[in-house]
Amino acid sequence: MTQRMKRVVVTTGLREADIRPPALMSEFKRLSIQDALDFFADPECRVEIACPACGGGNAHAVFNKQDFVYRECAECRSVYVSPRPNAETLARYYANSRASRFRVEHFSRDTAKARRYHLLRSHAEWMSQIADELDLPTPRSYADVETHSPEIFEEVAALSTFTVFFSVNPLLPVPHKEGCNVQSTEWPQCRVTAISAFEKIEHQFAPETLLKKMADALVPGGVLFFTTRTISGFDLQVLWDKTPYLFVPEHINLLSIEGITRLLERLGLRLIELSTPGQLDVELVRHACRHDPSIQLPKFIDYLLNHRDALAHEDFQEFLQKHRLSSHVRVAARKV
Repeated sequence: MTQRMKRVVVTTGLREADIRPPALMSEFKRLSIQDALDFFADPECRVEIACPACGGGNAHAVFNKQDFVYRECAECRSVYVSPRPNAETLARYYANSRASRFRVEHFSRDTAKARRYHLLRSHAEWMSQIADELDLPTPRSYADVETHSPEIFEEVAALSTFTVFFSVNPLLPVPHKEGCNVQSTEWPQCRVTAISAFEKIEHQFAPETLLKKMADALVPGGVLFFTTRTISGFDLQVLWDKTPYLFVPEHINLLSIEGITRLLERLGLRLIELSTPGQLDVELVRHACRHDPSIQLPKFIDYLLNHRDALAHEDFQEFLQKHRLSSHVRVAARKV
């Protein structure tokens, strides 16, 4: 499969507190963990699965979180929860849990301005650039799945790349804006030119199912966009089981770069871009170590973080971005 791997560097001055304010993140995590106990206590609701990335059945336990086992695939090195809550139980959790309501009513709304500036604008420019580079036919239509940041449509519309908009099963109401008429729908009745899912893959029961449904909604030659967390990233590799922002069911799929590639191959999609333009890896490791003295860093990482200046940290983060070693991954793949 021919691939064009971009080496993307993004710098917007993003800081963790901008999109994950400590107080909000702490409460969201607390609610998620408590709700997980309430919704997933029955062992009968948990099922064993193969690797959600490559489909491999050879995996071993690497750590536990909240009485859930994280396993590492021997073939693609993706890390995932198994046994995990079945699809029906997860659906009930996302529809009825206090954590889900908190995400919508507080987390998404209270961080909307920062997310729009640091993330959504970048997402819109990225999708627009890809659409133009591929010379997708016009008129172009765009859909976003389970929209939790309605402002994405305004950012996309401002670039005039897409002219028809759909919000698939939105988590927040999408207001009508002049020049950006968004249709809220279960799934579009007509096929679309582009479709996106931001920060969804990591908590799907079966990522392949969601991606296939998205691909089926595309016209031939249309483009699928998604972002997620990758276990291949610096902060997750360094912190591993000590990662403070890793909890069930928000993070049950941590696919590796290799696993994502194999997953797209299994779906028959042509990879256009797989890059890791994350800006927070170094900061996340520093913060985690500051709040948890039990974390033992490799000597080189400890030296880099504690004895080198901000410029060295910025340059190292740029290195991580260039070489697909950040934990924030974005993917564009084309329907053949």
